[in-house]
Amino acid sequence: MVALQIPANFICAACLAWLANWSGLIPWRNSVSAHWTERARLLWPVRFTAGLNVFLLPSILSLVQDLLFPGFPHWWIANMLAAFLGAVLGCFPCDREIFPQVNFRNWLHQAVAGWGLRFGIWGLLIFAFVLMPENFGWKTLALAVGYLLVHFAIQWGLFLKYLRLVKFLTPAETRLQTIVNATAARMNVSVRATWQLDGLMAQAFALPTTNELAFSRRLLEISSDEEITAICAHELAHLKESRSVLAGRLLGSLAFFPLIFISPSVHQFGMLGLLLPYAGLFAIAKFTRRLSQRMEKQADALALNEQTQDGVYARALEKLYRENLIPAVNVNNKQTHPHLYNRMISAGITPDYPRPAKPRRLTLLGWTYVFSIGYLFGLLVAQG
Repeated sequence: MVALQIPANFICAACLAWLANWSGLIPWRNSVSAHWTERARLLWPVRFTAGLNVFLLPSILSLVQDLLFPGFPHWWIANMLAAFLGAVLGCFPCDREIFPQVNFRNWLHQAVAGWGLRFGIWGLLIFAFVLMPENFGWKTLALAVGYLLVHFAIQWGLFLKYLRLVKFLTPAETRLQTIVNATAARMNVSVRATWQLDGLMAQAFALPTTNELAFSRRLLEISSDEEITAICAHELAHLKESRSVLAGRLLGSLAFFPLIFISPSVHQFGMLGLLLPYAGLFAIAKFTRRLSQRMEKQADALALNEQTQDGVYARALEKLYRENLIPAVNVNNKQTHPHLYNRMISAGITPDYPRPAKPRRLTLLGWTYVFSIGYLFGLLVAQG
């Protein structure tokens, strides 16, 4: 009976995730004839809900079991992991419906690469949090230093080695390497390596810590050489950032680092000690967001100066957003990148459609799952 908990959690989480995604997609399905910006706006709450549910559903199922079967043996770690995997699998039908090029093999490859990387980063944080002693001392210092060493190893290329290990990252093909070499020479930027990513999204990103670039295969499939050059110039701009900006980015990567000190802080300072790590988190996060937003605008400006013909950078950006079905107006002003609509206007192109409304954050069923956590936890506390 106890062993049935694991498959039951997996199946329930998969079904609940599928239900949330399927029902959330109804407005998007009914908008086939709408402009792509409207379809992207309708899709955003479904995607955000799907990402949130992989964490919400394991907690909901765990609380339900504690309420329905108090005192019954509960393999909570195995059950939570099974529910997490079920919730991830429950997202496949949604991804398959949104992106026709998706099949189970390439979807699974991306899931293993992406979630494996997240598990490594979050696992390191949880490991340090759990092992942190109640009192400040040499053990606290040793654990913090160990965390920082591994964290910065990830920042300085360890995560790229992982992506190569799972065959999600390969050296750039000749076409891409030629474009990067020519653009980098023109901008006087040194590039250590250029990589190609597998995956479903059309994207590119820079790694300022190691002076490397990565472009997805999907981006190369849908973009012309001129558009790739424009996107490349934007990413190369990040490699030109000053050492102080790089230091700020490294500080930003430590936003969750203060949380590992919750236990000794509470033991030392009481309830005030609980607030201190969170204050550190929010302060670093706010600083990082402002820095990133400023540097994205600067990178856009440099890319605009490097474009080979007027309007190519704006068209390249719009193509990426349209391909990935990312809203042209963000859900709020706290995102790293500015609104696409604003970026196109800044690039000298006024879109031939009115400014879209911002998307909602969650679907109705997503909000239901969120409030369920609080309700179930309250019932559990009331039962003593």
